[in-house]
Amino acid sequence: MLPLDPLARRALLYDFYGAALRERQRRAFQLRHLEDLSLAECAEELGCSRPAALLLVRRAERAMEDMEAAIGAIAQHETDVAAWQAVRRALARGDVRAAKETAQGRLRELEADV
Repeated sequence: MLPLDPLARRALLYDFYGAALRERQRRAFQLRHLEDLSLAECAEELGCSRPAALLLVRRAERAMEDMEAAIGAIAQHETDVAAWQAVRRALARGDVRAAKETAQGRLRELEADV
């Protein structure tokens, strides 16, 4: 599977880990990346300086990257997506056996994690 572009990665990080951020970090991240505000606009919304807004955004990004390194939810998600895409391709070419083997293999991997 191809590496995610930075925008998609940030979106997944936020989807998986955004709720675990401190409120001010979450709000800074939302303003900067979800609402696409400039740092000056973020700073105004947050009632802080531009460097402080940048620091909040960077800390949020780093915190979510650290959570991903510890938990691996995005890596797991990418593995799942790749497996189910392989199943879909096998079914599209009428190879039910390959689709079943791929699905069962992924399910065995998941069971091993439980």
